[in-house]
Amino acid sequence: MAQSQAGSLRGLKALVAFLGVLVVLGTAVVVGVVIKRLYAPATPASNFYPPASLAPPGAMAPPAVTATLPPGSRIQGVAAAGGVFAVWVTNPAGGEDIYLMDPATGALRLSVQAAAPKN
Repeated sequence: MAQSQAGSLRGLKALVAFLGVLVVLGTAVVVGVVIKRLYAPATPASNFYPPASLAPPGAMAPPAVTATLPPGSRIQGVAAAGGVFAVWVTNPAGGEDIYLMDPATGALRLSVQAAAPKN
């Protein structure tokens, strides 16, 4: 009986020692990743265009994007949306449209029209 208890305690001690080593290694990895990210050089976003006054000489200018809206339409908002930008437009009939455009080329990727509610 005493030998089986000693055997199970030996196994428990080995498990506790192994898990302690895992905790130490995990903490070392987390600290290492934090230090690496603190000292890593900053990388600019791929679609970032600085204002012309801040751009270094010879830097590429942002492309001109032109979108033709129906007469009487108004732009309500613009937002970045994962590699494209979304333009929220209210049309004269009371409906709303959303245009997803590629900032690099100005090409229309997707157009969503919502009709005005009928009373």
